[in-house]
Amino acid sequence: MLTQAMVTAESESLLRVDARRNRDAVLAAARKVFAEQGLGAPLDAVARRAGVGRATLYRRFPTREHLVRAIFDDNIAELVRVAAQAPDPSEAYLDTLLATVEMLVEDRGFVDLFNHSAAAEEAKIEIASRFLAVVEEPLRRAQEAGRVRADLRPDDTLLLLDMVGGALQPIGPGRPPDRAERAIALLLDALKPER
Repeated sequence: MLTQAMVTAESESLLRVDARRNRDAVLAAARKVFAEQGLGAPLDAVARRAGVGRATLYRRFPTREHLVRAIFDDNIAELVRVAAQAPDPSEAYLDTLLATVEMLVEDRGFVDLFNHSAAAEEAKIEIASRFLAVVEEPLRRAQEAGRVRADLRPDDTLLLLDMVGGALQPIGPGRPPDRAERAIALLLDALKPER
């Protein structure tokens, strides 16, 4: 026999699942809408693309800045998970780097737009700082294990990502189709320690 407490607990659980699904839909839609229309795109367009009402969007993300930061919060949380779950701790840095590159590829339009927005300087500094905190310890372990070059600094990781990001930019009709893959292969080779 179901008690009132069991029914309430089940209802709350379903509500949490529904709220999480809506949140994920809003963030996915925001990435696409911002990439297509710019960071100034109407938030109503995000709600429509996500298939949620305006009230749902504004309840969770009262401002555009809350929405943009939530996208990066999710990305940072995913990178923390990747680093923590690496089967070999000495590989966590490379796993995290490759996961970040994958995010750049998937959200290229949104990331490019964010990077070229002058209005987001404070957010950019905070996100970069949080990202570097994620890679610092995995980089140290990779260096101690001889997996990557010893002179690599945590902030070099941002430079490496900028280099890969540059390779993702369209440069015209002669652009090789495997340009991003080639850039990643060269990057990984450059990270190897000297023999």
